[in-house]
Amino acid sequence: MEITIRDGDDRMVRLYEASAEGCTASLNSLMEEDPRILSKISLNSLGETPLHISASLGHLNFTKQLVSQKPKLAEELDLLKRSPLHLASAEGHTEIVKALIEVNKDMCLVRDEDGKIPLHYAAMRGRVEVIEMLISAEPKSIQEKLNEGETVLHLCVQYNQLEALKVLVGSILEGDIQNDEFLNSKDQEYGNTILHLAVMLKQIETIKYLVLIPEVKTGASSLNRMGFTAFRMIEQLPKDFKSIKILNILQDALGPHPQTQKHDDNCKESSDASCWRQCLRYIGKYNVDWVKDRSGSLMVAATVTASMTFQTAVNPPGGVWQEDTTTTTFKIDNNTYCGPGQNQTCIAGTSVLGYIWKDQYMLFLAYNSIAFLSALSIIFLLLTGFPVTYKPFMWLLNLAIAGNITFMALTFMEGMYLVAPLKIQDEVTRIYYSLFYTWIAIVGIVILQHTIRLVNWAFKKILKHLKSSHALYTSTQV
Repeated sequence: MEITIRDGDDRMVRLYEASAEGCTASLNSLMEEDPRILSKISLNSLGETPLHISASLGHLNFTKQLVSQKPKLAEELDLLKRSPLHLASAEGHTEIVKALIEVNKDMCLVRDEDGKIPLHYAAMRGRVEVIEMLISAEPKSIQEKLNEGETVLHLCVQYNQLEALKVLVGSILEGDIQNDEFLNSKDQEYGNTILHLAVMLKQIETIKYLVLIPEVKTGASSLNRMGFTAFRMIEQLPKDFKSIKILNILQDALGPHPQTQKHDDNCKESSDASCWRQCLRYIGKYNVDWVKDRSGSLMVAATVTASMTFQTAVNPPGGVWQEDTTTTTFKIDNNTYCGPGQNQTCIAGTSVLGYIWKDQYMLFLAYNSIAFLSALSIIFLLLTGFPVTYKPFMWLLNLAIAGNITFMALTFMEGMYLVAPLKIQDEVTRIYYSLFYTWIAIVGIVILQHTIRLVNWAFKKILKHLKSSHALYTSTQV
């Protein structure tokens, strides 16, 4: 291990090298040269102390000598706010853990920057002996939760440490903790119990063990924030051999038709609140992965739309004049008609209805042109590698899709109006406006939903940036 120290203190370099090697003779020699060397550790620029290094590498004698000479080293934290006990617990050095606990057992409850205590580290790595030792030293540590509300049991399931889970559950059942409440604790973000988590991660052996615990079995009908029980959650996962096996395990343990958990008078209010949270969560969630899955279908749809609008432009409703024709245009009751005469020449290949319904035909062309250009825009975005999975650009793509479909619908309605006989013009107009306002309402709701999602995403990003900036400013001030 190569160690460099900013102040260039040779003795301090040798002390850190000795801690990495676990050489007690070097430590004794250094202390003879400078009896205050251990007091100078806090003055160097390194984030961790020699005790952190020796505890994590498993140098028992070196660790014992350090804490006997300076017990306060057991309370020092590194840059991630981890104590030597955190590191020794993670590595499973039981004798070192025992020595550190004897020095200061209060360190069993010290949290790192993620809210983890030494017991959490031991559970994540499946250090069964260390878990038993930490619980024996500080029974309250088993109830400590992480910043996001997860318990040590959640960590065992998350890191697939079944033996550690069994030890912890056994300690809970034997202790004074309220078994039902703790064994069915939910995390704050998703509201998942350990059974929810085990089902989601498809841990068959863990599920077999959990459904044998009466308290877990009783709480198996509790709902997470998505409104799913553990039984219902397996139905939402991709079907494979594990899913079928887990479904059979749950059916054998919970019955084929598990009932929803019975609550008190607040049950209905809780259910309604859960539904509202689910709706708000759906609106606020901005999923862009669907573009990756359906980009091929989207390309085909845009190409077909572009072809349709192109054909409509060159073959308009009512057809085109087959040869140059002279006609007379005149009005009766504010309606324009076309008749024989020498007043006007209708050129071959031009639209027939363009001479009769000039304003409506120009509107038809405008709608059709916008639909054509929006379809080409979608094709262009998909072909050129435009970062459509980035949320602001995703919003623009959704806007282009909505605009394309909207103007396709308007083109159809305007074409329907152009070719309708004058006798039913009033009825056609009513149909036209009914379709128009209905369609605008539908598209408006969709665009509003995507806009809310974009604004929600942007707000969270800005808030996160402000919090990090404030935290950085605070740390620099300190």
